[in-house]
Amino acid sequence: MPVGFLVLIHFCFGVLARVWPVSPGLPSPAPGARRRAGMASSLVGVSLLGKRCSLWRSACRPLMLAAMGQPRVTQDASRNGQVTIEPADAARHTATFIGPIHGLGDTNQGWLGAAMHLHTQMPHVKFVLPNAPTKPVTLNMGMPMPSWYDITSLDDRASQPCTGIEESRAVVDALIAEELAAGTPLDRIVVGGFSQGGALALFSGLQYPGRLAGVCCLSGYLAKAEAFVLSPEAAATPVAHFHGTLDPTVQIAWARETAARLRALGCTDYTLKEYAHLGHSVDPEEIEDLQAWLEGVLPPLCDSR
Repeated sequence: MPVGFLVLIHFCFGVLARVWPVSPGLPSPAPGARRRAGMASSLVGVSLLGKRCSLWRSACRPLMLAAMGQPRVTQDASRNGQVTIEPADAARHTATFIGPIHGLGDTNQGWLGAAMHLHTQMPHVKFVLPNAPTKPVTLNMGMPMPSWYDITSLDDRASQPCTGIEESRAVVDALIAEELAAGTPLDRIVVGGFSQGGALALFSGLQYPGRLAGVCCLSGYLAKAEAFVLSPEAAATPVAHFHGTLDPTVQIAWARETAARLRALGCTDYTLKEYAHLGHSVDPEEIEDLQAWLEGVLPPLCDSR
């Protein structure tokens, strides 16, 4: 083991010793007291273990990040430029975020910076950023542009045919399958995206025949609503929907309708957070909220390193 890492461990245990000292010289309990306290002791032990893990992460995160080094960032030309951000060699990969999936006319490069920022705060999470195919889009007068499915107008999106969305859903399903095959369990995988990418995340993640760790949608909506069928297994999947009330492209009314419709269909954990100052974009407050939600559904495991 590298000397620097041993020094780091020594420092962190020193921090823990200061914030969680062991009281010396306590008298040993009588045998009868030991038996009576058996169950309570087990419960307290579990609680203290959780506190210890939390204290370790809080006290040592900056040094641990430095010790783990830079993440591995790769781009696969054979997969339409898909970008992957993997935990550094010294970190243990315990969760995956498929996304943030980009929106209409954009590429994964538009979200690479945000994904890198989130990874620095959650170094145990792998980020997979796919790229949409370039195809003619009716809204763009038939001119080709990166798009997960066709958009015909800026009117109510729920009733549009969304040609191509099933093929894009298959892309997301395939990425989930790859993570499962690599050993990441379903309850450690999140799917999420922005605008058209957020719509794809809802359409894919909530029809998936299993409960993901979560689905997140930024400035998106439920596309092709008449063909959407909520998977019974996905009904309990946590959903976080972030949306600006000043959004002129995907109106806040569509976000509210999406939330109401999905709750009515059986989604039991759907949260819509609105931002009074925000249009069709993201800002630091929203990214902070996204990070907090991700940390809740994809917490670091106690033995991550």
